[in-house]
Amino acid sequence: MLDQIKQDIRRTLETAVQNAISEELLQLDQIPEIFFSPTKTPEHGDIATPIALTLAKSAQMPPRKIADIIRDQVNAFNQPLIKQIDVAGPGFINIFISNDWMIEAMNQIYTQGDDFGKTDHGQGKRILVEFVSANPTGPLNIVSGRAAAVGDAIVNLLNVAGYQAVREFYVNDAGGQVWRLGASLDARYRQQLGQADTEIPEGGYHGQYLIDLAQELQQEVGGKYLELDPSERIEAFRDLAIERLLAGQKQSLERFGVHFDVWTSEITIRQTGAPEKIIQLFQEQGLLYQSDGATWFKMTTFGDDKDTVMIKSDGEYTYFAPDAAYHQDKFNRGFDTLIDILGPDHQGHVFHLESLVEALGYDEQRLECLIIQQVNLIDQDGNRIDMSKRKGQLVTLNDLLDQLAEAVDEHFAVDVARYFFLNRTNSSHLDFDLNLAVTRATDNPVFYLQYAHARSCSIFREMAEREFADFSFQESDLQLLESVDEQQIVKKLAEFPELVVVAANSRQPHRVVNYLQDLATQFHTFYNKCRVLDAEQPDLSRARLALVACLQIVLRNGLKLLGISAPEKM
Repeated sequence: MLDQIKQDIRRTLETAVQNAISEELLQLDQIPEIFFSPTKTPEHGDIATPIALTLAKSAQMPPRKIADIIRDQVNAFNQPLIKQIDVAGPGFINIFISNDWMIEAMNQIYTQGDDFGKTDHGQGKRILVEFVSANPTGPLNIVSGRAAAVGDAIVNLLNVAGYQAVREFYVNDAGGQVWRLGASLDARYRQQLGQADTEIPEGGYHGQYLIDLAQELQQEVGGKYLELDPSERIEAFRDLAIERLLAGQKQSLERFGVHFDVWTSEITIRQTGAPEKIIQLFQEQGLLYQSDGATWFKMTTFGDDKDTVMIKSDGEYTYFAPDAAYHQDKFNRGFDTLIDILGPDHQGHVFHLESLVEALGYDEQRLECLIIQQVNLIDQDGNRIDMSKRKGQLVTLNDLLDQLAEAVDEHFAVDVARYFFLNRTNSSHLDFDLNLAVTRATDNPVFYLQYAHARSCSIFREMAEREFADFSFQESDLQLLESVDEQQIVKKLAEFPELVVVAANSRQPHRVVNYLQDLATQFHTFYNKCRVLDAEQPDLSRARLALVACLQIVLRNGLKLLGISAPEKM
C-alpha cells in the first residue's frame, strides 16, 4: 500500500524532472532511479528523497537549486497525493502526503480484515521449509524450540506473501547414532534389572529421559527383553526408543503450536534404494574414489580444502549419501526452492549440502541454508545453563514451557517463549532471560505488545456501554484524523503488506516483531495523549474508533504470523 504510494510519487517526480528538462531548466541526458527514505521527524514530512543531490554533478548545478526547480514543477501539477513539498538542507526534498491516501489505506485495512497483508508477490512458487529435524535421540531442547518458532513464522510469512510454503520435519532414524541410542537404552534397562556394572557405550546417551524410559519398560514387561540376544535386544530398543522419543517430540511441538505438513523418515529414504542410486550417479560422474577401504566424495572439486568420506570402511553410509538422496527427493516433489534451517553445529555442513545439490545437477541457488544460533538459558539467579544431549545436560522445550507456565499460565507460556525466540536475528546468539520472561508487566516486551491489542478491545467494550454503540466505520469522517500521532499510526499500518514481503524474502521474522513493537508504542502514546471516546466530540471519537479498529486488525494479523495470541483481555 505505502509502496504503491511511493511508486506514484516517484512517477510524479520523474515527470517533474522531465518537464524541467523540456523547459531547459535542467540539462540532463537521463533520469536516475529515485529513492526515498523516512524523515527524522513528522515535521520534516512523511518521506524524503536526495534526488537533487544525485543530479548535481550531471546537471552542473547546485543541488538546492535543482530541488527548488523540482518542487516548483510538482506544485505546478497540483498533484492530489502530495499535500506539501519542501526543500531542506543542502537539497533534500521532503514530501508531505495528503490525507486522501490515509483514508484509502484505512478503508483497505478495514475491508480486507484478516486478509490485510496478503499479497500475490510470491506468484505461487513452491517452497519447502525443513526445520527442527532433531535427531530422535532425546527430547527437544530449547535450541530446537527456537528453530521451531523461526521455521513456523517463516512459513507463515511466505504463505501470506503469496508463496506456497510447506513445513517438513526430517527424522534421522537410521545410522550409528540411533544404534548408540538403542545400546544406551539397553544399558539402562539392564541396570534396572540389577546389572549395575553395565556401562553406557562410548558416544552413547546419558540423559535422565533414558533412565525414565528404562523404568517404564521394566514396569511394563519386567525382564522380557533379556530373552533376546544382545544384537536383537539393541535393535528392538533402538526402534522402541525412536518411537517413544519421536512421539514426545511431536507432543512438544503440538504444545508449542507448530504443526508439520510432512514427516519424512531417513529409513524410508534408504528403503527406496535412493542412496545407492546417488552413489551410482556420483561414480558415473567421476566424483568418487576408494582409499583406506572407504569411498570418498571429491568435495575439493567444488572448492573445499579436503574430500569427504561417503561410505565408511565398514560399509555404513556417512550422512552425505542419505542427505543427497533426501534433497533429490525434495526437488523431485516439484519445489522451486528448498530452505534448510540448521542448528549452530551445522555451519560447516552448509557448503557440503550446496556441493551435493550441484553434483545432483541442480542450481545450488535453489537451496538456502539458514543457521539458527545457540540459545543460552539464563536462570532466575542470573546463571547460564550449559547443555549437552550426550552428557544428559539439557533444558528441554517442555522444561522451559513448564517454568513459564508456573508464572504466566500455560497459554501465555507459549507466547512468551515464541516472542523471545523471534525477537533477534536468526544469526544472533540468544540469551533467554527467565527473569524478564516471567515478568507479567509492561517491562516484558511480549505483554507490552499484547496489551496494545487488549487495550484496543477494551475501547470497543467501553464503546458498547456508552453513547457510541451506533459506531459505523463506513460512516466515520476520517478527515478528522489530523493530529501527527493519528497520521503516524496510519502510516505505520500502511507499511504492513510491504513489511510482510520484506520479512518473507529475507527469511527474518524478527522484522515483524520490531514492527509490532513500534506500532504498539505509537498506539500507547496516542492513547495516553488523545481521548478516544469523548462525548463532547462524537464525530472525532468515531473517527478515532475507526483508527483503533484498523490498528486492531494489523496487530492481530501480525501476531498471528508469529504464532502469538492476540488476547482481548489482560
